Amino acid sequence: MMAGLLALLLQTGPDVLERSCVRCHNEKIRKGGLDLSREKALKQGGESGAAVVPGDAKKSLLYQLVTHGSDPHMPSKGPKLPPADVAAVAAWIDAGALLGRTLLDRSPKEIHWAFAPLRSGSLANLEKGEPVDRRMLVRRLRFDLTGLPPTPGEFEEDYGVLVDRLLASPEYGERWGRHWLDVARYADSAGYESDFDRKTSYAFRDAVIRALNADVPFTDFVRWQLAGDRLAPDDPLALALTGFLTCGPEATTTPTDSRRNKEKYRSDEIDDLVTTTAQAFLGLTVGCARCHDHKYDPIPSREYYQLAACFVSTKRQETPLSPAHRRLAEWLEPRRAAVREANVQALGIPEEEKEILRQPLHPNNQTSAGLYKKHASAVNVSDAVLRGRLSGEERDAWDRLAVTGTPETALTIVDGESRKAWLLGRGDVDAKLEETAPGPLLALGRAWTGEPRVALGRWLTDLEGGAGRLLARVIANRVWLHHFGEPLVATPNDFGTQGDRPADPELLDGLASELIAGGWRLKALHRRIVLSPAYRSARRPVRLDAEAIRDAMLAVSGRLDPKMYGPAVRVRIPADAMVTRTKDEYPKNAPETGRRSVYVFVKRSVMTPFMECFDAPSASASCGRRAQSTVATQAVTLLNDPFVRECAVAFAARAETPERAFLLALGRPAKPSELEESRGMDLRDLCHVLFLINEFIYVD
Repeated sequence: MMAGLLALLLQTGPDVLERSCVRCHNEKIRKGGLDLSREKALKQGGESGAAVVPGDAKKSLLYQLVTHGSDPHMPSKGPKLPPADVAAVAAWIDAGALLGRTLLDRSPKEIHWAFAPLRSGSLANLEKGEPVDRRMLVRRLRFDLTGLPPTPGEFEEDYGVLVDRLLASPEYGERWGRHWLDVARYADSAGYESDFDRKTSYAFRDAVIRALNADVPFTDFVRWQLAGDRLAPDDPLALALTGFLTCGPEATTTPTDSRRNKEKYRSDEIDDLVTTTAQAFLGLTVGCARCHDHKYDPIPSREYYQLAACFVSTKRQETPLSPAHRRLAEWLEPRRAAVREANVQALGIPEEEKEILRQPLHPNNQTSAGLYKKHASAVNVSDAVLRGRLSGEERDAWDRLAVTGTPETALTIVDGESRKAWLLGRGDVDAKLEETAPGPLLALGRAWTGEPRVALGRWLTDLEGGAGRLLARVIANRVWLHHFGEPLVATPNDFGTQGDRPADPELLDGLASELIAGGWRLKALHRRIVLSPAYRSARRPVRLDAEAIRDAMLAVSGRLDPKMYGPAVRVRIPADAMVTRTKDEYPKNAPETGRRSVYVFVKRSVMTPFMECFDAPSASASCGRRAQSTVATQAVTLLNDPFVRECAVAFAARAETPERAFLLALGRPAKPSELEESRGMDLRDLCHVLFLINEFIYVD
């Protein structure tokens, strides 16, 4: 506790210097001969002598100047520091006046718009616009909120009632969950050459859908994705949401890889966690600070490694979502591991072979597979064997914890063995410059202490002392993007100085403030937007994304399977598209499925051609905004893909007449000229043609 308090003091005092003093007292500008940015220069002092007396604030010239006890009063020509800042400086000096890092100028007048406090904002521009026709509006609303086409009866429903019903529908979470999965770089396989399947990663996808349908406050949604296992360990939803930190690509090491290679792969994995966390929640690109201070944003390399330190001791783990099963597993596994270690220690084999047996089995590595097979009785500790090695007291404890049934498990993030975190020179694992501790980006708020992932989540959502104001702007911009086809900030994953400025800053801050005032509930923000005149007015055509096109075909053909959740389903992929050497091959004759596209298996090395053709992201990194291409292969796909033809045949059987086909596909009666042109056509061909036209695959 005392160590944590000391760490806080050592960071908060320098934070004040960065905001209020370093502009005039740094390595280049030394007013009064004083440089406060570096520890050595600070101790040397300036023209008036030593600036601080470590351990005694009251005797320190710096303290006397900021309290206006001596002349010249500081900050020069500025107001006296707030009492909290003065107290922070005093506590820092009393604690030894250690800097531990080079201070940067973070004075308020240089604050970038995205880092500044929220303005009062204005939603006045939401109230502008000429109404669009009813059919177009209902079609727009249905696709925006659920990703599915409207049914004929919905065109007659009261608009406000329809809005509330769609927001309350389970399809809402499926639609908006897909948007967040893009940001989270979700896939059902690990990527890289091995690209092994992650059989329980779907639990994260399901948790996202459930959280959005339950309208969990976005602040909780953020915190649980970073530390649900620590904040709410008995809540299956919170636990499954930590899958956010497991979604990224994972390079598989082998037991015979060098220690350096393993360290390098782990450094790359942590970089993915830092980069994705910053892009998803803050809309910032921090990855370049892995090698050097950010060239454009106030993100020094040291602070990149402070963020990296939040994840250095984490590991992926298959975890039972049932609290009772998890408590049993947490009790059993250390004991099973101890027995296993004792067995390995007793083996008469070289130490390097024992070390391989201490690592998980790698079936594709000949050495690992051979040793595991040869010493199976030592490394495979069954329940029966384990029970025989326990004391009577331990067996009684086991019986008290016993629980029946097979629990659902999820790929989660947990804290493993405590590890040191290092500031690396140029990102090189061989250039460990100094040990570092978890911490935030100081341009966005003050330092913190506590459990690293928990503290990071709270800092991200803290409006006063953390990054909450930027978090609100970023998610408000994402919501706007998916309602209007264009974001207010055209670079949703980059709110830094190299990203685009908001097209309407007041509207962006107004939306962010509206979200906060509504308890960070996204459904209230959706409702405010879709009921506004701006939303209900004409806009440019927006093409449906890949999932909505596929789901719309399933819906109008009557083939849509409404089943929710569960393991991902594989769709048919042509053999010619199967160019993969992965550990877990994609089946070459997978049956087609009527499940919604959000449940389709995402194999990083074998993307579904239909999805890829219509610009679905590769899941290699966070995607804030999908590309939207218009290329010939899209028309060719719609014309020749067997899935499209199968849907057209089923659609014809459901529609029975051209008139009903137009109504189901486009939400309007057929024009006389269209009926005339379709006369004599095979209804199956007509239904196929309806899938091809812009009016079907575009909204508006």
